Amino acid sequence: MQYLLSRRLLVFGGISLLAALFSIFLRPAASQGNTPMKDGHPDFTGYWVPGPAGQNFGQAAQQFERDADGSLLFDFSLDQGKEPLCESDDCQAPNQPPYKPDVMPKVREIAKTEFAGTTPLDPITQCKPGGVPRAALGNVQIVQSPQVIAMVHGDYSDRLIYTDGRPHPADLEPSYMGDSIGRWEGNTLVVDVAGLNDDTWLGGSLDGKNIYTSIHSDKEHVVERWTRRGNEITVETTVDDPAMFTKPWVIAPRKIHLAAPDDYLISYFCDGAETTQLNRSHFVKPNPEDRDYKNKCNGHRCGAIVPNANPTAK
Repeated sequence: MQYLLSRRLLVFGGISLLAALFSIFLRPAASQGNTPMKDGHPDFTGYWVPGPAGQNFGQAAQQFERDADGSLLFDFSLDQGKEPLCESDDCQAPNQPPYKPDVMPKVREIAKTEFAGTTPLDPITQCKPGGVPRAALGNVQIVQSPQVIAMVHGDYSDRLIYTDGRPHPADLEPSYMGDSIGRWEGNTLVVDVAGLNDDTWLGGSLDGKNIYTSIHSDKEHVVERWTRRGNEITVETTVDDPAMFTKPWVIAPRKIHLAAPDDYLISYFCDGAETTQLNRSHFVKPNPEDRDYKNKCNGHRCGAIVPNANPTAK
């Protein structure tokens, strides 16, 4: 059974670490070329967002449309509806986790419940943190000191990366964001993440092209390489899960950019029980006459898309 997410707004919350870390701001950074430096290393301090550098992409672009029945359709992204929705293996992204043969059937069963990359089985619909690598980037305020780097998302996915040489705790308890320790290799920050629980997913996408990027075990181990060049940070990520993968999963490099000067982080709060009930109540069975479903597209601009497989769709 597939599900269509209709008129839903997900919010996430948490206690910000930023206020507690104001005291670790140090002297103004010197620069090395066009990359600011601090204490001999690239300075990651700042507010970073997806999208083109210098633009206000810090908060999700939004669009609204009122249907003939008076209901209001809300979309998070202005890019939705620009291409047909992916609903089969033919259009899946090629680089998804290399699950073992005995795990893949469960992953495929989860995939069957997805529509536009969304399913009520996704842990984030229950106000659970995204975990790593899923919630590693996005909109993030970074505060850096010689001992620790704080990555603040304004929700339950905030984390600290310790750079003072400590190892992972010997008695590490699994958690949603795990334990992060970092070291410098030249101008690259290498982050080792361990102690991740199995109550998060690895990722996904709103275009339905990553439906086999979901579960992992509590044996998951992540290594990130953060490199700043000018106003851009590139993150290279390798995920290993010996209990579920046939080999480590190397994710294509992801990038974030320094936000426009007037952009800033907005915190969100997710009320667990109430939000879970609200979100699940908005998952409805697909209607064959629904515009998105009929046109095999995603977003209210899909009326302009006429897939080749259905040339008469309107």
